[in-house]
Amino acid sequence: MRRLLTLTALLGLSLSGLLTAGPAAAAPAITADLTSATLVARGAAVDVTATVVCPVGTFDFLSLTLTQRSGSAVAAGGGSVPIGCTGEPQTVTLRAPAQAGGPPFRNGVALATGELYACNDESCAFVTINETIRITH
Repeated sequence: MRRLLTLTALLGLSLSGLLTAGPAAAAPAITADLTSATLVARGAAVDVTATVVCPVGTFDFLSLTLTQRSGSAVAAGGGSVPIGCTGEPQTVTLRAPAQAGGPPFRNGVALATGELYACNDESCAFVTINETIRITH
């Protein structure tokens, strides 16, 4: 009887080890740094260049919205771009068209807000972007 109890206890411990989830997988490490913003088509859009780092094998994209005071109005626009990550720092360019019917973007300071997302089979991570950038010709 003692052997049966010992065997049952050991079997129960073995099964509980199989049913218990292992440690949670870490979200991928990612970074984004906005490096420049250039007017396109006389302010109809802005090309924003960023340096990003994200792991190979993740699904990644950069999404940004730009807002800028333009006279007595506010120019706004945004966009997103998928990224084929290499695991190394790489440069990506996102085009943010100005909203139709609104004022164009101009040279000067603008607010850039958005996220860089990276997802693997087990988890997702994101970096929030909230900074001013200088738009130039």
